[in-house]
Amino acid sequence: MSRVQTQPLLPELAAYKKWRTAAHTLMLGVHSHIVDPTPVSLEALSWYQALMALPVSKTSVLGDPVWDFNEDYPNAAMNVQGAKLRLNFESYPLVNQSAILEVKVALYCWLKMPSALRTFASPRSIKANTALACMKAGLAFLETMSGQARHLLTNEFFEVGYHGLMYFDAGMYRDAARIHSYAFGPNLKKFFTLLRSPFLQEQIFDKPLPYVELEALTWARVAKYVDESERTCRILPNEIFEKASREASFAVVDFLSALGKPVDDLVALTRQNARGCSLATDQGLSTYNFELYVALRLRRNGYDSNAMANALSAAFGYVPADFESDSGRHDFKAVLTLLNLSDANLDNDFRLYINFVSYSACYLVAQYTGMRPSELAEILVESCLEQENDYWLLISNVIKHRQGLTKLFDDKWIAIPIVRDAIRASRLIAKVKQNPYLFSNVDTVAQGAEPTSMASLGIARQFSAFFEEILTDEEFETLKFSPYTLRHTLAYHMARAELGLPFVSHQLKHFGDLVGGAGQNKAFSEVTLGYGAIAEILSKGGRSSSRTPTQMAEEEYILSYCDPDGNYAGPNAEKHKAKMQKVFNGYMAAGYTKEQIITQMAKRRMAIINVGKAFCYGGQREDFDESLPCIGGCVAILIAARMPWLPRYTLLSGGKSTCRTAWH
Repeated sequence: MSRVQTQPLLPELAAYKKWRTAAHTLMLGVHSHIVDPTPVSLEALSWYQALMALPVSKTSVLGDPVWDFNEDYPNAAMNVQGAKLRLNFESYPLVNQSAILEVKVALYCWLKMPSALRTFASPRSIKANTALACMKAGLAFLETMSGQARHLLTNEFFEVGYHGLMYFDAGMYRDAARIHSYAFGPNLKKFFTLLRSPFLQEQIFDKPLPYVELEALTWARVAKYVDESERTCRILPNEIFEKASREASFAVVDFLSALGKPVDDLVALTRQNARGCSLATDQGLSTYNFELYVALRLRRNGYDSNAMANALSAAFGYVPADFESDSGRHDFKAVLTLLNLSDANLDNDFRLYINFVSYSACYLVAQYTGMRPSELAEILVESCLEQENDYWLLISNVIKHRQGLTKLFDDKWIAIPIVRDAIRASRLIAKVKQNPYLFSNVDTVAQGAEPTSMASLGIARQFSAFFEEILTDEEFETLKFSPYTLRHTLAYHMARAELGLPFVSHQLKHFGDLVGGAGQNKAFSEVTLGYGAIAEILSKGGRSSSRTPTQMAEEEYILSYCDPDGNYAGPNAEKHKAKMQKVFNGYMAAGYTKEQIITQMAKRRMAIINVGKAFCYGGQREDFDESLPCIGGCVAILIAARMPWLPRYTLLSGGKSTCRTAWH
């Protein structure tokens, strides 16, 4: 019995070393289609048959050439379902059957008794898709080594003489690494770490596998390693974050307003109206034209009259009489005739505009909820919003770590006004696509076809199309983006707003490995520290001379409202700028630069403002007075929360006067 085994081992596994030679003989006969294979004892044959019959999933046993776990994980994320939960051992024909069996047994042990292996940091359980990814990487490398061995030793000798993985020597590893067509990375390293675990060495292999320093080999390809600090800092630059939020918000509220639909984010709508331009107006968007466009999309995609009538009735509650044919057969007009019903050009430009609104809505939901791609893929636009007391919530499904459960926990996110508007716009666009999923292909689903959501790659492509539309060529070319970029960006801005780790952990749905005291708003997940450079931000706070999140926010606020070189609007703009210049000139005359003044103001966790100058929206109180207190004597406390749904305000205090002005 293994020294590391904590529970009784299945007889089929406990006897593996005893019958491994018999198993090799049996598999050699089956694989070579020998009519009268070398005989083995009835005891060995019985053991072999029992081993092959061990269930590994609801639909597969150990002896099957394909292991399928899809039925075991009915609630798996959409980007995991299918091939990621299936392993076809016949895809590696050059690996002999003894090695294949050893890999099968190793995988079986990893899935069924991970704590016995004690190889990885979290031995409690392992998800099938994670384990299969490692196995596929390892089997691909074994395929390369086996191909070389067959070339050098002949197929017959390799099949008969190689009784498993321990027969590959260190030289074979080195030679295979030079020509292996797949990149060396964490999955391949984990595969061999598993095989070299003490449990498998004692229970499965006759002798230890040759130890090879995999990282020291000369690999044909190596997966690009991204340092942890670089990976956690992969967030949208502030200027791109602000531009994306602005353009997406304007596109959504403009779309809803043009169709006469209610808008929750009235601030965004006011700013869009003040902008003086409207994409919806440019495209001739109206309620009638949108209904007509839905009919055109259905007609062009081969919907018959009954299907069109049902879809339009479901979408708008009625079938516009103008769209029906005059023949009296309850048919719909042809495409060209439908086009002539509108004075707008419902052409390719209109299609691209609808796509852009859809991309904008998806960006807003992803950016301001921080959902994982697997959670975004689950959003159904018609049923994803609900109100609890005074709060609107967005409903999806937290799948990570809980794939085997039928109903999961805490699957609700706060839906700020612009997110609710994004969902409202997406409901309308879903009528064009005939697809209930928020993240779905922009093409119309064919009649009778099953609507599907998008996997991570498709989601990333949609975001890429959105950024390509709003950014300059230079900005887009330098943009580093992945499906998790928006999640990191949200975490970063929440940290800058100092919302607290428990809040960030809850928003990102990090519920494992809680750190801190028990109780509401006391504990947070250590995983959260890996997002949005939060760990780096915290490590540089406190007594460090580096900028804290609040200092960064304050500097931005000061530059927005106190920059002596800034541009200001309003009746007091010129006076305000002149006063800023006079104040800054005083400090600069003492030898400080503008940047040093701003940094010093922020480092003190407050914006140092001469209240004698009344920097409250340009109101004048008195001229410059040298007798007024210097820095630290009379201050204005600055609170700058950068999250769009949080109130921001300035509290100016000086002597007997107090000026408090709320702003949005």
